[in-house]
Amino acid sequence: MKNYKYLLFDLDDTILDFGAAENRALEFVLESQSVDNSPELYDRYKTINQAHWEMLERNELTKERALAKRHEVFFDELGHSVDGALINEMYMAQIAEHGHRMFDGALDVLRILSEAFPLYIITNGVKATQEMRLENAGINPYFQDVFISEDTGFQKPMKEFFEHVAACIDGFTPNDALIIGDSLTSDILGGINSGIDTCWYNPDAKENPFGFKADFEIRQLNELFRILDR
Repeated sequence: MKNYKYLLFDLDDTILDFGAAENRALEFVLESQSVDNSPELYDRYKTINQAHWEMLERNELTKERALAKRHEVFFDELGHSVDGALINEMYMAQIAEHGHRMFDGALDVLRILSEAFPLYIITNGVKATQEMRLENAGINPYFQDVFISEDTGFQKPMKEFFEHVAACIDGFTPNDALIIGDSLTSDILGGINSGIDTCWYNPDAKENPFGFKADFEIRQLNELFRILDR
């Protein structure tokens, strides 16, 4: 068992329940366009949203364009022509306001691990939104630093994002770190690209459709204690 020295945590859908905030934000923007919400619409939006984040991760779209275009594509399917940037501004304000709910047990895991390891946040989210959510959740004291793609100029899984993280942490070496995250295409692939071990947080036991895999896979965050021998 490796003795890790640094733990790099994704934020959305790893520590904070982004899905709950996303549902509230989508309900709000649907109401703004006089569209009745439904489970089917939530599912369709999430598919479109994921596709646009993956285009961003592949550097096919700028962040600003990806965030606006996801709403334009979604509402276009509903027969509504919208200003994607304006809708996104409304949407992100709701995410910031309602996006601080944590997964059950996450706070205890962070509290315990922070006593033994330096913890860091690595996220592709929007800077102002992520900072507000972290503040509202009250978990900043558990982390040594927070790395947001908007600050670094690169997004996960780009190797440059992790090179920036490494340069900012004294004594950091990839071999001594572990990435914990829910996204195969950003967290896990980013770790593989950068020579950093990875732990896939997969509470819903999703299938892995890709030709790569994480070093570890967990269903609950407290399973990290076993991996870290804590």
